[in-house]
Amino acid sequence: MLIQTLKQTINTLDELIKITLEDIENIKQAKHEEVFKNTSKKEELAYKFSTLKTKIDQILVSRNKPLEEIFSKEEEELFNTFREKLFEFNNQHKRFSKLALSVANFYNALMNQINNTETINYKNESFKNSKLHIKA
Repeated sequence: MLIQTLKQTINTLDELIKITLEDIENIKQAKHEEVFKNTSKKEELAYKFSTLKTKIDQILVSRNKPLEEIFSKEEEELFNTFREKLFEFNNQHKRFSKLALSVANFYNALMNQINNTETINYKNESFKNSKLHIKA
């Protein structure tokens, strides 16, 4: 039971890592719509991961053994792979988050710049002093 759950969890983490790496490349290439499309997939996978993680916890607690006797050799290897994948996902997600934050800050600064520009109209002194003339 634990072996199957660990394998499912590892596969889920692999999918999350794959999508996160795609998102990183899509951000670099300004394919933001592709990043938004992946959001729901990542949410589903995160929920699946959470459910599987809870299942792993329940299995381990139900064994009620000393720590050194909890895992078989195969379970221990899978658990180590699980930890490595979790660490890898954490690192890639941090990279993604930094890029996403940088892009968001860029667009926010750009919007602020656009919104704060001076509007030229006939009452504006800089327009009156310019060489431009409007003919009706």
